Amino acid sequence: MDDYHDKRFIRSLRVQPSSRTQEDLEMIYGCLRGMEALCWLREPALRALCHTVRYQIHYANDILYCRGELATCWYILLSGSVFIDGSMYLPRSR
Repeated sequence: MDDYHDKRFIRSLRVQPSSRTQEDLEMIYGCLRGMEALCWLREPALRALCHTVRYQIHYANDILYCRGELATCWYILLSGSVFIDGSMYLPRSR
C-alpha cells in the first residue's frame, strides 16, 4: 500500500463501525484482502469483518493480553513492533 492508501485505510478504520460509508467499507475490504493473514478468507467473511474491525493505538509496554487469558479479538500489527514470549514481531510488508 502506498502512503495515500495507508492514510485512507486508517481514516476508514477510525470511523465507528455503525457509521461507515460504503466507500469506507470498500477501502477497508481492499486493504484487508491484501494482508497475508487474511487473504485465505472468502469474500463474504472478509466483507463481514469490514463491519466490525476497528483501529486501536497501543503504546510501548502496553499489555494486550496475558498467557492463559481467553482471547476475545485478533490484533493486526500495522506499524511498530510487538513482543510475544520474548520474540519481536514486525508488520508484514503486504
